[in-house]
Amino acid sequence: MDELIRKALFKPYLKLNKQSSETQPDSWPECRSLLILHEGNSPTLAYFEAAIRSRFPDAVCQLVDTLTTSAIEVDKGAAIVVIRFISSQWQREIARNMDDLSQVVYFMDDDLFDPSALTALPKAYRTKIIRRSAAQHRWITTHCDTIWVSTPYLANKYAHLNPDVVPAQPTPRLLAVTRPVKIAYHGSSSHQAEKYWLREVVEGVLNQCPQASFEIFGEHEIYKLYRDLPRVTVLHPMSWQNYLDYTQHHRVDIGLAPLLESEFNMARGPVKFYDFVRMGAVGVYSNCAPYSDFIEQNINGVLLNNDPQKWIDTLSLLVNSGQKRQTLANNAKEYTYSLMS
Repeated sequence: MDELIRKALFKPYLKLNKQSSETQPDSWPECRSLLILHEGNSPTLAYFEAAIRSRFPDAVCQLVDTLTTSAIEVDKGAAIVVIRFISSQWQREIARNMDDLSQVVYFMDDDLFDPSALTALPKAYRTKIIRRSAAQHRWITTHCDTIWVSTPYLANKYAHLNPDVVPAQPTPRLLAVTRPVKIAYHGSSSHQAEKYWLREVVEGVLNQCPQASFEIFGEHEIYKLYRDLPRVTVLHPMSWQNYLDYTQHHRVDIGLAPLLESEFNMARGPVKFYDFVRMGAVGVYSNCAPYSDFIEQNINGVLLNNDPQKWIDTLSLLVNSGQKRQTLANNAKEYTYSLMS
């Protein structure tokens, strides 16, 4: 099927119709406006945006997400750089504004011109790439002034198109390393209600605290519940032996132990306290049995009523107070050892 698609839709890139030996980058008019067209946030945009901007040092740059924007206002003499893919709707939009544009550049950081280069990719992904590349083939050859590529390999392979190599240029933000504050909820499948209740809490904390990350155990249902949140890891449930090994080697800053009212929950014990001690975490617990009779408030843990906003506010304070987290975690550890003596 891939071969049929390739033969029907995908012809070799022989030339750019707008490109000629007389048309060179240094002959293009100076442009004051640059539009970078991209599809959502992607590694390509992250690593190459600065490099693309640097090619237009005097231009005011606007990022246009073509997945969420349907039309643009184009300044006279503006330049457009298309990253990887351009939908048929946006092909028409650019063609409509072509008379006002100084140049149109196509940029790619993978070999999207040659279907045979995709044979090692998974079939569904390969077919998608071939279809999308074929759908923009004629538009690129007709409307683009030049091709930019990310590597010398691509430049050599498509030398007949006179491509320009634009290497990645990471920004300081991409290279910055910050110590994340890890929050965890390790409830089993018997805590499904708590996992749904925590969704609002986790979203609120992640929005307020960019250094916070969250992990939770759950099956596919829980993965779907949390997958749209940034910095969330959903782990497959483990056997007790694997969980013990995991938590003996895994550090967490804040452990969560919400407990909603139910007859089943009334019989639970405070064992999560010991899991948190093992991971070096401070525990945040629902202010009810078994924790209300076991935790000393703000000494060896934090007790909270089941008010989502209260949890968001308290957790945000803990995320931003490393000293308090450490003090509470140390107190919890000392309390545990006192019980053993």
